[in-house]
This record gives sequence, structure tokens and C-alpha cells, in this order.
Amino acid sequence: MMQFTATGTYADGSTADITNNAAWAHDNNTVSIDTFGIATGIAAGDARITAALSGIISPAVSLSVTPVINPATGDYGNYYLGLVTDDSNGETFGGDGCYDDTGKFIVLINNEHAVDPTYAQLVSFLKSDKTDEYPYLDTNNAPDTYYGTAKSHVDLTRIQNIIDGTSQPDNPDVCSDFAERLHNDAEIDGIRCAYVPVALSTGLHALDAFQTTDKGLIYIDDTGAVPGNGVSRCVKTVSIAVGQNYQPVSLFPTPGYSSTWEVVGTVISFQVTWDGSW
Repeated sequence: MMQFTATGTYADGSTADITNNAAWAHDNNTVSIDTFGIATGIAAGDARITAALSGIISPAVSLSVTPVINPATGDYGNYYLGLVTDDSNGETFGGDGCYDDTGKFIVLINNEHAVDPTYAQLVSFLKSDKTDEYPYLDTNNAPDTYYGTAKSHVDLTRIQNIIDGTSQPDNPDVCSDFAERLHNDAEIDGIRCAYVPVALSTGLHALDAFQTTDKGLIYIDDTGAVPGNGVSRCVKTVSIAVGQNYQPVSLFPTPGYSSTWEVVGTVISFQVTWDGSW
């Protein structure tokens, strides 16, 4: 917010503060301004502010608006941030994280304009996205200890730069990173996506889900291949149900390799997180 003031100069040379009497105006929707001359930024851009009284209009004053992520709400333009929490105990999931240098949390970038795709649109997006082409490195470390809320340890400036396209996220290493990156790539591309942590009989895993308009909920495991196994594309569909084997199937199988992957384990529990909490 910025407080503007207006000073009136009269015929006898005297002056007076007319801030609360003037009619304030702006020339576009990047700002709003109230009757007391307090301007509030709404969107990025430049606005011209004027004050008028008794038919006399002041010279325009320029105001540039540079929005930042609201640390209290995670809002930034048409984006809003979320952290993935365990539904059973409320704890925040940690991991390597591609979008946070500080707390090593899984950060979801959500787009309020994102929509559910058709299955064909989903396949087209997955074919163009390169997340699955990074190698799986199994370098995950335990999340850092934090005090207060997890969001207080998220590097908002870095995430804002990623949304703006002036910076890039870290390369994914483990399953949680691949799921995080695919989620955020999809949302930035305007496709609604869920982050899905799953407990298997062999350990914890993470993938994504898309609610297609014609084929229902589609689970996508985008975790890259272990270096040296020869598989180039690792986008996989998988069926998820408690008590069922977790066995992905390649959506774009590499020539010469089976499209059906090995059973990873049995599904014990899972949750579908569309937005996360902040």
C-alpha cells in the first residue's frame, strides 16, 4: 500500500491538505485507491494516479506495482502455494525438494486457472514434459529440523522467480522430487494436478494424479530411471488401490523394453492432495 496526499493551492497563495476531500482516480486495474488516497497494488504494471477537486485535476503521478508472494497466504497473482501434509497426523512432508533451498519441503505451486484435461490433452502434456528424463539418484536426505510453521522456511523469492521464469527448480533426485516437479509443471501449464504420497509394503513413494474429463482419475508415476538401465522415457500409468500391487506401465515405452515395470510393493495407504495447505 502507498499513501498519496494532495495539496491545494489557492488564489491568495495559501495551501491546504485536501487529501480527504479530493476524488482519487487511476487509469488501469493494476491498483485500487480509496477515498483517502491509499493505493493498493493488485497486479504487476504501471498506473497513473490523479486527484481532482472542484473540476481541477492534478498532474498524474506514476506508480509501479511489483507483486510478491504473500507470506501469510502463499498467494501470488493467480498462483497460490501449498505444502503437503499427512492427513493422519498433520505433519508436513519433507524431502529433497526442487523448489526450496531452505527447509527441504515439497512445495506445490497451484494455478487458480488450471483445469482438468481430457485424456488426450494429458498425454500431449506428458509427452512434452521432460521431468521423467532426469535420472533417479536416490540421494534423499532427512528433512531439516524446523521451528514454527514449515512455510516460514520456504524460500519465497526463489519460488517467485521460478513462477516468473527467471529461475529454474533443482533437478529431481528421488520420487518425491519427480512428483513435485510434474505437479508444478502441469499447474504452470494450466493443467490441474494432484500430488499423491503412497505407503507401500517396501517403503514410501510419491506420484501424481489427473482428473481427466473423459477417462476419470489417472495416476502418473513420473520417477526417472536408475542411470544405466537404458530406458529413456519413464512416464508411467499405475492403478492405485489399498492391498493391490503397485506395478507401473510405461505410457511411452522405450523400444526393445517391456512396457510393464516390476512390482514395487503392495499399496498400504495413499492420499490425493490437490492444493496442499499453507
